[in-house]
Amino acid sequence: MSKPKKGKRFVYSLKTLLNVRNIREKQQQEKFNAAEKKLHEERLEEATMKKEQTEHLNYVNSLLSSKELPSMTTIEMHQEHVKRMEEKVKKQQEVVKKSKEKRDEEQKELIQKVKEKKIIEKDKEKTRVKWKKMMDKLDSEFLDELASIKFASKMIKDDSEKKNNFNKGGIRDK
Repeated sequence: MSKPKKGKRFVYSLKTLLNVRNIREKQQQEKFNAAEKKLHEERLEEATMKKEQTEHLNYVNSLLSSKELPSMTTIEMHQEHVKRMEEKVKKQQEVVKKSKEKRDEEQKELIQKVKEKKIIEKDKEKTRVKWKKMMDKLDSEFLDELASIKFASKMIKDDSEKKNNFNKGGIRDK
């Protein structure tokens, strides 16, 4: 915890550290947002692939259920295409999984950066409270000293007036 210093204004000694923590938090927030965006894009890509795969499977099923049976090479070609699409979807699912892990890592890092910043901010507030108490104490000491000086000067003045009055009234001329 930092110590407060005397002064007219509150000056936090760890201000530069707080500024650095703010910058790092913002940078981490940007990284997290980028990872979140990437994950969203990968999920959209996966959904598009699945939709395309479903449409192709429906087309193949309709082709097979029609009155005219397609040639064997056409069936094999469509079967190979379906396998490639399944592989692409599986690869995309892996990409989505990795993207989600990356996003989670960035989120954990962001949480850590926010905690670090909050620690410094709490220290700043505690230091400000201590500074305020210290300045209030110094003000009260100053006012006490002024009151003491005023009281002492009044006592001296009263004493000198009493001596003057005593000298005037105490000594008589004959």
